[in-house]
Amino acid sequence: MLKQLIRNTLISGAAFGIAAVLGLVVIPVIIRTWGVTEFGLIVLARILLPNGMMGLLDLGLSEVTTQAVARAREHRNWRIAGQQLALLTVMAVGLAGLLAVAIWVSAPYLTIALRVDAAHADRFSQILRYTALANLVLIPALVWEGIVKGFERYNVLRLAEVSATIAYVACTIWAASTAASFELVAYIYLASTLMRACLVFAAAFVAVVRKVRLAMWDVPIRRELFHRCALFAQGKLTGGLALPIQPFLVGLLFGPKGVGVYDTVVRLPRVSKIVVGLLTSALLPVASRLDERGNAAAFQRLGEFGLIILPMFTVPPLMAAAVLSREIMQVWIGPQMAPYAFWMGLSFVVPICAQYLAFGNVMFLTRTDVQSRLNRLMIYQLAVWAVVAIATLHLFDERALILGQVVGNAVILPLQIGAVSRGLQLDSYRLLRALLAQAAILLVLGLLLLALADHLAINGLGALGLAIASFCVVSWVVQYFLVLEDRQQAILRELGHRFGWAST
Repeated sequence: MLKQLIRNTLISGAAFGIAAVLGLVVIPVIIRTWGVTEFGLIVLARILLPNGMMGLLDLGLSEVTTQAVARAREHRNWRIAGQQLALLTVMAVGLAGLLAVAIWVSAPYLTIALRVDAAHADRFSQILRYTALANLVLIPALVWEGIVKGFERYNVLRLAEVSATIAYVACTIWAASTAASFELVAYIYLASTLMRACLVFAAAFVAVVRKVRLAMWDVPIRRELFHRCALFAQGKLTGGLALPIQPFLVGLLFGPKGVGVYDTVVRLPRVSKIVVGLLTSALLPVASRLDERGNAAAFQRLGEFGLIILPMFTVPPLMAAAVLSREIMQVWIGPQMAPYAFWMGLSFVVPICAQYLAFGNVMFLTRTDVQSRLNRLMIYQLAVWAVVAIATLHLFDERALILGQVVGNAVILPLQIGAVSRGLQLDSYRLLRALLAQAAILLVLGLLLLALADHLAINGLGALGLAIASFCVVSWVVQYFLVLEDRQQAILRELGHRFGWAST
């Protein structure tokens, strides 16, 4: 099972890495062709999709479906799975209809509220109406995606992701070369997203057609699913208020240009956080099956892996990118956005904090008591974000929301790690020692990298890649010997043997 988890994680990481790079490449193309304001309008239209602000209202349909399918695979009880999938499908269709009507009716009012100028108002309203229609397919697609995840067919899921991204980037570059109007990019994005949903539907249909028969659900199943969806909704609402809703708030306060600046500054750190989220998406079916078996020891080892070993590998590239944010912004966008490089570097604090919670947040989706505690802490994090953002809004404009998010994550992180550690029943002293050692090593190496960046010219993409890679290799080696205990080093050696890397 662990080997399958690692394989699915690598598939997700490689596929989304390709998609993320392509997505980052197209941003400077949009800004240079149409401008920051038009880029902000495109971003504002996207936040009304399930992968944007509307994701706050999706009730965790994808995750709950994944749990249902994973449990059915473990117990071979496909009759219950059929009832659960039927109810989840009805919920998805109903939710899609409500959101589509709401967006369609409110399109003119949203255009005014978001301070869209008269030259773009009619076209932006039309984009919102097509976005409303797209949600009729994209919200039920969350259930289809959950089915594919439950069967752990991540190769199919990521193939759909990469195919849709390639289509979007290629068509956007074509639109830029023909000097087409900016709204064509928004329509291209909707079309590529719908293409991905159709591919996922085909994969889900093939997976369940011979195993599951949809049937009317009974009261216990309805209560259980409603309870799980309510917990997911609580977590998504509290966490999402500090993430997907921020571009919307920036639009209300500062208009499309402010959204363009904000999204450009946080795009690379946000992509880094989403990558980890996709990496851990392979974890949910594994954690559900372990929890169903009552295998507490394996569950604990998996959680410890996520708290110590995963950040050992994922935090160093984020730390290096934060230190080199000035050079990255110059190479990526150019001098137009270079003054905002400091804020991009500061934004990397958010995905760095997320590394330590990535496994725990997903694993404890199977245990509602710990999930409730984590949801409460997320509410506290949201409160800190709001206080800091409001207090500094007059000083930093749209960047005040970034500052609030950074402070909120950093302040609440120790409490969140403590909740995960208690849920896993880990030795708190040994965990604290390991995490402090990690932090000290990364801080020292980060200061060294900053000093070298001031004395060396790191101008090109190749030089940036070499600097980040060197930082990562050094930090991995140092942490392996100074942070990991013998049993944790043994985990890595065991994985090496399983994948045929014994000599390494």
